Parts: sequence; C-alpha cells; structure tokens
Amino acid sequence: MKIIKKLRVKNFKKFADETFEFNDDINILVGDNECGKSSVLEAIELCLNLCHRGRPISPEVLAELFNSDSVETYLKGDKSQTSLPELLIEAYLDGDPKLKGTNNSEDEDTQGISLRMLFNSDLSPYYEPFIASGDVLTVPFELYKIEWMSFAWKPLVQMARPIGCLFVDPTRLHPTLGRSRYINSIINASVDKYARPTLNLNYRQLKIQFNEKPDVKAINAKLNEGHELTAKSLKIVADITPSGSWDSNLALAVDDISFSHIGKGEQNQIQIKVAIQNKAKDADIVMLEEPENHLSHINLIQLVSYIEQKNTGKQIFLTTHSSYVLNKLSISKLCLLAREYVKLKDIDANTVRMLKRLPGYDTLRMVLAQKVILVEGPSDELVLKKIYRGLKGRLPEEDGIDIIVVRGIGFKVYLDIAKVLEHPVRVVKDNDGDYQKNIVDWRNEDYKDCDFIECFSPQDNAQYSLEPALVAANSDTVAALDKLAKVMLSSQTYDKEYAACTDLADKLSFMNGWYDTPKKKVDSAIRIFDTSETISYPEYLKRAITFEM
Repeated sequence: MKIIKKLRVKNFKKFADETFEFNDDINILVGDNECGKSSVLEAIELCLNLCHRGRPISPEVLAELFNSDSVETYLKGDKSQTSLPELLIEAYLDGDPKLKGTNNSEDEDTQGISLRMLFNSDLSPYYEPFIASGDVLTVPFELYKIEWMSFAWKPLVQMARPIGCLFVDPTRLHPTLGRSRYINSIINASVDKYARPTLNLNYRQLKIQFNEKPDVKAINAKLNEGHELTAKSLKIVADITPSGSWDSNLALAVDDISFSHIGKGEQNQIQIKVAIQNKAKDADIVMLEEPENHLSHINLIQLVSYIEQKNTGKQIFLTTHSSYVLNKLSISKLCLLAREYVKLKDIDANTVRMLKRLPGYDTLRMVLAQKVILVEGPSDELVLKKIYRGLKGRLPEEDGIDIIVVRGIGFKVYLDIAKVLEHPVRVVKDNDGDYQKNIVDWRNEDYKDCDFIECFSPQDNAQYSLEPALVAANSDTVAALDKLAKVMLSSQTYDKEYAACTDLADKLSFMNGWYDTPKKKVDSAIRIFDTSETISYPEYLKRAITFEM
C-alpha cells in the first residue's frame, strides 16, 4: 500500500510554507470557506500527477498556482533573478523504496516525490530585457521550468507515475473543464488493464463497420465527385488511428442516458464508488471533493457506508461540510485547517464510537466555530439570542457566536472535541438542584485544566433550570411577575389559571410548577423571543452571552 505520510507546500496558493501530516487510511479535511481544503487536494494532485484539476501544467496555469504574497514580494523587490519566487510541493511517501533518497527540503533519507517550479537559468538572456523594460507587472512564468523528481534524484514522467492518484471532483464535468478527459479517468479507474486492448479492438471494428455502411459510401461518392477537390480519393471516415482509441471517445451512460446529463447526485455516487472500488487497482490515493453534494440524506448514508467498506488498500482524502460524513467515517480522522493545522487523532475513543453509532449530531459546528456557547436545549438557545439581540440589535451568529444545543448526547462529546482543539467554549448548564455537585465538582473533575472552558449556571439550587431562574429574576414585585407570566404563558393559561392566584407566593408557586414538559418550555421561550415587552434576565445568562475572545 502506497500512502502519503506528509505533504510540504511552499508558495502554493494561500500557503506560504506549510506542512501537513496525514492518517494512513482516511483524512477528512474540514475548515471554513477559503481556508485551503481544496488547495491541499490540488497540491497532492500536482505532486503525484503533474496536473492541476485535470489540466496539464503550462505558464498560464502557473500564474494561478503561486502564492500571491510571494509574487507581491518579488514585484516590490529588486527584481533580481534570485528574488524570483519558487513553488515547492513535496509528498513524503511510504510503500515504494525506489523513491527513497535525500532530494527534499528537509534532507531526510526517505521515500517521496518533489515538484519544483522555478526560474530556468538557461533563459537568463531573455530575463534581462524583460527587466530592462521597467514596466514589470507580473512574474515571467514563461521563463520558468518544472522539475518533477523522486527523492532518489530521478526525473519522473507522467506515463510511468509511481503513485496512482485519482481526484473525484464534480466540477470537472463542466464542458469547459475537460469533461471527456475527466470521465475517461473515471472509466480507466474501473477497467482492468488487460481488458483495455479488447475494448480498443472492438471499438476499431465498429468504426470500420461505419465506414462500410451503404449510406456512408453514397455520401463519400458525392463528396469529391469529378475529383474537383483532389485527384486522390477523399472520404469521411471514422478515425481508426491510435489517437482515436476507445478511452478518448467512449463515455459512460446510465440507463442509456449520457453520464453528464444524469442527476448530479447520481453522478457523485458513481464517480466516488468507481474511484474506491476494489477493481480500481491503479488508484493508491483517492481524493473526494465534498461527497455529500447533491445527495439526499438516505443516499448520503448509503454512500458513506460504501466508502467505509471499500477503503481498504487505499488512502482517502476528502473535504466535507457535513457533520454526518465526519462522524460516520470517524471524527478521529479529522484534519482541521484553521489558524494552524490540527489533527483530531487524540479524541476520546468512547466519543468516536458514540458518534459513529449516532452520527446525526452537528459536531462540525463545534470544530469550526471560534466562539461557542453550549446549551442544554432550544429554550436556552432562544433566550440567549433574545438577550444578545436586546444588547446588540442583532443575533449572535452575525458576530460569529455559535450557540449549539447539545441535545441527547450531552455536553461531553462536544467538550471532548474542545479539549483536543483547545477552542474557547462557554457552557450554559442547569444545576439540577445541586450546584456544588453538578457544576463545581463536574467542572473540576473533567475539565480542571481546561482554562478555555467556562461554565455558567445559577448558584441557587432552587433555580435548578432556566424557567425557575427566569421567574426568580422577575419576582421582586407582583407587577414584574405578572408581566413575565403574560409573556411566558398562553392567554388561556394566564386568564384561567395564573390569574386565579391571589398573592405573590401563590403566583411563584404556580410559575415554578407549570413547566413540567419540554413543549411548555419551548413554547414559553418562543414567546420570550418574539415579545416586545421588557423583562429581566438572570445574571448568569447575561454574563454568558456578553463576551469577547
């Protein structure tokens, strides 16, 4: 099995100089938009296939690949030949001893492939006139050369690539992005190499039959009638030369419909399954761009299960925005591109198993958010949003604060992720009638050394959850409690039951005893969120929502 252990990129797209270490089996790349997930896949494809998104490397492509800061530094500098930027991609590999050597930036004696794009010193005579013009607006990539070598100092050629790499990217099906070539790469991945000559022979036979059709012969008889065009024979024929082989002319069809015209979801599934199926022996590395695209939930479940079952013997890289994909394939395989590159390999094994069994929880929000508040239920979420909107005039999400309801799995799963990533997180938690045990001891036992985890809860045991805390914050006077009750209760409950209470003590007792079902709690929270009335909120909630990081 041939795998990538590590990738180093220098002056490539957004990466000035970065190193990425990978898992041997599955690597799930996640991060915010424009963080560089796709660029990592592109760097792998460049280094292993010497092409960029299916296109061969050319001076025009180089302009897209170089880090913009490195270009800007050159343009602002003295523009000497030594200041010209160089692009470097190194794949540190395992599984092919022939690639072992020291031709790498770290001088390691190891297996790997190096790709360099740098100025060709043989073209120096052309560089000086370019500089002398005085109007230098870009890097002269036309004067660059490409060095593609193994770490053993041996040049590589595309026809004998040492590592099989297949990049499954649905955007390549666009007519202007080499659709035929891309579809053929998918076909080739699934067709045994010994079957290819048979396909080619039969395809040529069909084209010869086309040339012998009576209708075709009749058209050709009139094409150069009287030999006016040429004295020689001129015919329209199906090309039977090697350049017209089957793999450049045939296409996939699904239920007799051209592959490029079937639904996007079906396209994605077929491409991915063909890429990782056992017959695709030439593909050591399989890269998948957002496999969840265009798929319904059930189809996504089926596809992810297929990936799980068929990934043996291949190293898989995929980007995703789906928590389901992340959880089901194992959150321990996460590779986060953020302020720094982080692998989530040390996450608690029980958490990994739980999420594989119950993958429907939105853990990716926890991974990506920079400001997180964890709450027990939707009621807490709505009230916190109401408080924040009252303070700022907008919702917390607009300021990058993500309030996540932990639902059935509780706080532990999310906090296990936070512990590994060391992401700042705030927890709004019920004390359930025992502040010392459920808040203080809980915090000290599991998260004592995690200064980035803060917990917010009422210290009064009587305020055991959100609703009693809200009641307590509005219980100074009968008028204040009446206003709260008017907001939180339905009109019928307020008029028939609450209004029957004669004094503050009775009203407090009614309010604290009313919320015995989740539905009542959510209904009240919705009314609070929608109301224009001014009510008081518990201090612990106001502290939890008003923070800067």
